[in-house]
This record gives sequence, C-alpha cells and structure tokens, in this order.
Amino acid sequence: MKQFARKIQAVFTASLLGMLWITQAPHSAEAAVQMRDTGISYEESTETVLNPGMGYTTTLWYRCAPGKTEVKNPAGALVLMFIDIGAFSSGENGTKDADGNYTPGTDYPLDDTFFAGLRGTFENCRRNGSTIALRFRYDDDGTPNPEPATFDLMKQHIQQIADSGLLTDYQDILMYVESGFVGCYGEQWGGKYCSLEQKAELLDLLLDIVPDPIPVTVRTPNIFAKWAGIDVKELGDWISEPGSKAARVGLYDDGYMGSDSDLGTYSNREKETTWLGNQSLTSYFGGEFSGNLEFAQEYDTYLPEHAIPEMYKTHLSYINSNIFNLYQDYTFGAEYDVEGADNRAYYGQNVKKFMRDHLGYRFVIRKAEMPETAEQGGYLPLRFSVENTGFANPIRKQKAEILLEKDGNYIRTELRADSRQWYSCKVTQNTEILKLPGSLEPGEWNVYYKLSVGENPVQQVAARSVRFANPDIWNAGLGANYLGTVTIKENNNPQQKACQTFGETGDCTLYTQNGLQVTDGVVSNPDEVSEARFAAESTSGKLYLYNDEQYLYLTALYDAKADAEVHNIQFQNEENGESYWLYYASNGYIYFNHGEPVGCLQKHSEGMVEFRIPLGEVMGLSLGTTITGVRYFLQDSANEWKLLSDVRTDAYTLTGDFPVYTAKRTAALFEQDSLPLSIVTDAAEPAVYQWYHDGKAIAGATADTYTISKADSQTIGSYTVTVISAGGTVKTIPVCDVTDVFEWMVMGDVDHDGTLKPRDAEMLQQYLLGTRTELPAWANADWDGNGKLNGTDLAIMKRMLFATT
Repeated sequence: MKQFARKIQAVFTASLLGMLWITQAPHSAEAAVQMRDTGISYEESTETVLNPGMGYTTTLWYRCAPGKTEVKNPAGALVLMFIDIGAFSSGENGTKDADGNYTPGTDYPLDDTFFAGLRGTFENCRRNGSTIALRFRYDDDGTPNPEPATFDLMKQHIQQIADSGLLTDYQDILMYVESGFVGCYGEQWGGKYCSLEQKAELLDLLLDIVPDPIPVTVRTPNIFAKWAGIDVKELGDWISEPGSKAARVGLYDDGYMGSDSDLGTYSNREKETTWLGNQSLTSYFGGEFSGNLEFAQEYDTYLPEHAIPEMYKTHLSYINSNIFNLYQDYTFGAEYDVEGADNRAYYGQNVKKFMRDHLGYRFVIRKAEMPETAEQGGYLPLRFSVENTGFANPIRKQKAEILLEKDGNYIRTELRADSRQWYSCKVTQNTEILKLPGSLEPGEWNVYYKLSVGENPVQQVAARSVRFANPDIWNAGLGANYLGTVTIKENNNPQQKACQTFGETGDCTLYTQNGLQVTDGVVSNPDEVSEARFAAESTSGKLYLYNDEQYLYLTALYDAKADAEVHNIQFQNEENGESYWLYYASNGYIYFNHGEPVGCLQKHSEGMVEFRIPLGEVMGLSLGTTITGVRYFLQDSANEWKLLSDVRTDAYTLTGDFPVYTAKRTAALFEQDSLPLSIVTDAAEPAVYQWYHDGKAIAGATADTYTISKADSQTIGSYTVTVISAGGTVKTIPVCDVTDVFEWMVMGDVDHDGTLKPRDAEMLQQYLLGTRTELPAWANADWDGNGKLNGTDLAIMKRMLFATT
C-alpha cells in the first residue's frame, strides 16, 4: 500500500510541476497554482558568515608523543589539525651534540593513547558543531629529515591510522586530508622521502585509506601529474573523470601569493591553475598566505586585480587565517568584478574583507515564490533561485531539507537537491513540490530551507548548518534560512487527512525549539533570556543561568564594545571547594585554571555571550551542586585589559531537568494502519519509559518508541510517555492525539469494490460529462484533495492506471 501511495505522489507531483511552469502569470484566472513573491530581501548583506567546511580555519597545533596525546577541545567552522607525530619517529626524537650532529632516535608504532586522544578530540569537534581537516606530519619546527628510518615504517603508521577506524568513524565531518607527513612542517620539502616519486606513492596510499569521497590534497600540482602518469605540461588539458580517485585530489598551497610561482608551488601558473580550477569543483583548494610579504611584493601576483580573478578561477575554499593585511588599504569596487558574480553589495568595503567573506561558497537567495495557502494533506510548491557569489562550491555533500515551523514547533523532510552543483558565479533555479501531512495544524507556517553537513541528531539540529547571506532570514535555533510563510487550511477529505508523510522522507514527527538552550551566541530561543533563567543584573550587563543533566549554561548580555574582547566566567564550587576561572580571548587563546576545558564551549555576538559547561570532572559539577560567586566579566585586552562589563550573582544550585525535543502532534488514521511514535530527550541514561493511552499504562510499552498497530475506533485518544532519567528527574510528555480512524479506502476506487481499474476512470469521466449523476465513493476520486471533482482528478487517475500497468 505504501508503494502504491508513493506512485500516487510521484504522478501528482509531475502533474503539478508541469502546471507550475505552464502557468507563470501571477494574476491568471486559469493558473492552476497561484505563486507569489514571499517578500524576503534579495539583497546580499556584508556580514561575515561562518559556514561548515570553508573560510578561515581554526588551526590546532597538536603535539603527540608515545603515552601522551591529550584530548583537545577545538571549536570553529573548519578545524585544521596539524597532528605532529615526530615523537614516534627516529628522525625527530633523536639527540644533537654540541656541534649539531644528530643521532637518530627510535621509531615507535602509534599507540592506543594516541588514537584515544584523537578520538576524544574528534568527538569534541562533533559536539562543538565543527568540521575537521587533517595534516599528519613528523615535524612542526623546520627540522630536516624528520621521518622514520625507512619509508616502510612511515607506511606502517599510515596503515595504523587506517586500521584504527578513526577516519571512517568521523568521515561525515571530515572535509579533507592533506597528504602531509613528509618534510619540514609536513610541507613535503627537506625530508628523506620528498622525491616526486615518493610523494606520488604517498598520495596513492592516502587515497586508499581515506574514505571515498573525502578529498586528499597535495602540496604541488606536479605530484598529481606524477601520480596520474602524465607530463606536468599536460595538466592544463586534464579533466578528472567524475567519481574517480583523480577527482578527489586537491591542493594545499602554503606559499600562497608569495611569488609568481607561490614559492615553487607552480611551474607554469597559467596551465596549472587551469587544472586546479577543474579539480577544485570536486576537491579542496586552500592554504596559507606566504609569511614573507616583502618578497611577495617583488611580484604583482598578489595585487587584487590579479588575485581576485584567480581566487574565483581556482575556487579558493579556505585560508589558515592569514590574508595579507595590506589588502585593507584597497577598496573593493567594480574594477575587481568577475563575470557572473554580483558583488555590488561589497562596493566600498576593503579588499581583505571581500576576500575573507568569499572564501568557499556564499549563497544569496535572489528570488523566492510559493502559494499564499495550501491544504492539509495537499501539496506545497516552492520555487527559488540561489546565487553563489563565493569563490567555490561546497565540496562535501550537504543534506538539503525543508522545515515548516509554527510557534516554535517544526517538521522536516529531506530533499534530493545537491548544493555541490551550486557553482561559483552561477544562479541556480530550484523547484520543490512537497506533500503535506494531513495532520498539519491550520494556520501560518514559516517555510525554511536548510543545508547541513554531518550526521547531526535532532539535539544538534542547528549544528554545521549553512547560513545564506541575505539579511534577516537566518533562524539560529534551527540552522535554517527563511523562505516565506504559507497559510495551511483545513481539509476534511479522509485520504488527505490521514496522510502521515511530509515530502518524500519526512515522517510527520513534530519537533520543538521551545525551552531549549542553543550555545550559538545569539538569542535563538526566547527562553534563553527569560525571567525564569534570570540570575543577576548590574549597570553593565545581565546574567542568566540554567542547567540540564548534561550542562550548565551561562548567558550574559552587555552594552560595551571592545577592540579585543575577552569573555570571562568565574565561580566557586561549594562541593569540592575549588575556584574556577575560564576565559576566551579574541585571538583564539583560551585560559582555564584547571587544565584543558574539555567539553566547554563559548559563542558570542555583539552584546551577547553564551557559555556551555559540562557536568562532571571539568569543573566538578553534578545535580545538587551549589556554585557561589558566579561572575561574568568582559575585558578589552587591546586597552590595558580594561573592565567593560561585570555582573555576578551570589549562588546557583544545579537542579534536575532534561530537554525534550519532540512536541505533541495530531494524527488521523485508516483502519488497520500503523503509526510509529517516538520521544527524543536528553534524559540521563539509563532512563525508564512508560507509554500511556488516555492515562492508562500500555502493557510492554517501556522504550523510547511505541507503535500504534491495527488502528480501529479504540485507537482514538491521547498518547503520552513518562520518562524517569538516571538522575531521578520525572517528566510526563504528551506525544500524539489520534483524532480519527477512517474506514479504509483506495484512491480512485469510485465504485467502492476495493480496487482501482479502468472502470473507475470511465465512471468519473461520465460524472464529469454529466451522463452519470452520482458516484458510489465520490471522495475516492478527489486526487488533489480540493473538495471538487474536475479534469485534473481524471488526468491523475488515468496516469495512475497507466503507471500501475
């Protein structure tokens, strides 16, 4: 029956799509679907947007040694880890005598501590909403020949990395792997194994162990040429086959704009950047600007009139946070425009800001249309265009979704759209036609378009999400972009009312933002700064406190502005007697007086800062703990650490609570239908569950899911679940109200004999022509659910008959 329903949806969707493109006139009386402009702004803001897998990297210099690999706690849209494993290599861990003569040390295998530390760090990146990139290397200070004694020993390290499962387990948030390993800094010069042949062999090894399709990047184009078996002079004509290993190879340029060859990166810049422009449609290109600006200025490569067009040509996705400051002295204008990109919003901005903001992809909605109304169980068509003004397109696949939100509750469905094909300097037209649930509450629903990276649970719905550059469309709590509003009207047709799907994949589970705390530096939920969470106020700020069974949250509002903000929190734990001080500086430095602040997170925007502190060992917090002298203060490190905001409260006691991510939905069913129900919480495990129907416990229903099966009239009623967390917190949560159970029906079965056949279409045609006055099952012929029978219903029925033969 579900397969039959999918065929119905496919046929109707195709019909409606045709109507959309045929009926363009907004005031046409004959238009099948009246599309309207949604009223959002189509202008591009000049705000710096931090999106996953692109932009400025947050660089982690990660020193590891036998028996000592610490768990780190990085946060950022793209965390680039320089993982130094020199302590495992005889080429780095040896000794030097007074004359500088080097005595090799000992080669060690990578140990369990190493992989446990990395796994913990990767997991913190996942929790912190980051994406990651990797460079393994044997040297971090320019020491020559840092590799193990033999190439085979290095290969053993690489195989250990593969066998650990680390790259596979985090492949959803792993953006690329730099081939690294050999030479000084992992830049593949000054090492034992830096011949072109050895670097090509290293590339081949990494393409094998890094999960497909994650890109592997090389230091110079000639490495790719050697690996591909072609002369480097042929690179300008090379185009990698889609889906091939070759298409995964990108470039990391650590001499960017340093000379006409980028300090030896290119042998023929024109041909090799042409090759790179093709490669970087499916793989990464990035690196760091040369550290020798004086030498770079001996060439004209760095000049904006040359650099900007090349950034577009080569699809520059990321930079290690060091764009030349001299670009601040240049003003962006029409003279720097490139074909296909509308960058007028940046006229008058400095060139450094333009470059910073256009690293990777930058999406701008240029047009959005949808109907003013739609019906329960009907269809919602959407039409919108997106321009990518950034230098590059997304490289890793992003999940595309439509969310419908009302009063803080939302449903979601995944789309087939592929934003990797939203290429730089192009405008992409997008059309979606979504089947709506029959139980959708009548009223105004906000429509959001969402792109995200990674396998993010609903608890992290906003994590690693893509923000478009239009003003005033971003919903930080959902991590989604507002397209417009549609009014849902009631529909009493049983076939439409009982629809339990949203789009092609949505299951109609109703989720909620209400009551949740999202650590993102903005008020993504009114509860974050509600009276219930208010703790203290001073002349320079306000402080809000809240906790659940996993985290303590501190939110502060302030009016002051600093040239170099330093956000501090302090308190004393009355249970263990320890005082804690944690601060985050604007240059990325983090201070914590008890070591590494594992699991802590801080996000801020102008006038607001949020901290997330995990319960447990980091600060000795648990339910029932009282903290005293709780203080937030803001300093300006650029102005003698001047105190700009200071607010504190005497005490706060952590109480039991856990967030609930699902909201109560309604449902109508047909006889014998099933309906799976679920509850999503952050209750401490092991939690205890008990489901109820109209207040009566359901025998055996003691999991976080429950399925209503073989629906009948007794199924109608209210379904709730009581959850008892491991911490003892008890909540009874409403999940679903079943309002109706209808007699089973087959769409198109107008003679009510239980099947769809040509005779049904003949009867409907007679009815429409007036030669038949009634139909035994009139509602079964109302395919579009509009309460009327017309030629559209007959056309869909005939197409369904054709599709099922």
